[in-house]
Amino acid sequence: MAPIDRNIAVNLKRIRKAKNMSLDMLAEQTGVSKSMLGQIERGESTPTITTIGKIVEGLKIPFEQLIYERPETVGMLSREDTPVLKEEPGKYAVHVLLPYHAGRNFEIYQGSLESGAVLEGSSPGEDVWKYVTVLSGEIELKIEERRYPIPERESVYFLCDREHSYRCVGEKPAEIHVVISREQNLH
Repeated sequence: MAPIDRNIAVNLKRIRKAKNMSLDMLAEQTGVSKSMLGQIERGESTPTITTIGKIVEGLKIPFEQLIYERPETVGMLSREDTPVLKEEPGKYAVHVLLPYHAGRNFEIYQGSLESGAVLEGSSPGEDVWKYVTVLSGEIELKIEERRYPIPERESVYFLCDREHSYRCVGEKPAEIHVVISREQNLH
């Protein structure tokens, strides 16, 4: 069986079961016969482009979800595995917890700021949102000339197409998580 046929077989069965559908229900929703769907799921038949089109339209899923190998569903990173994106020793460090990936429209960073330290934010482009959570300590977010205090265990989100910075305003260091999302209107 060709790798793409195996991917289609595995993904079709997984998606159908995740939607709690029987082969009969899937056949009704897609217009593809129950016997053909069963053969595809067992890897006994290679579907035509037309058949794949009916399946993805009936299931309301992207074409890619059916044909590509599904990535591992669990991944773990240790602190040692997270690269440092930016650092000024004794002031701040930013670690990449989850980098941007074409199949994922967000990325996650963890920042550590010493008392009084200022970390300049960057603008990754238009229609990009940042979601900042202060895990410990207290920071002040500055967007252009406006300042927003963010205490421990509080969050803020903003469209990050303008100059911005983070300053640790408390006496103790601050730890923050920053999620950057490239999807529009997620706030």
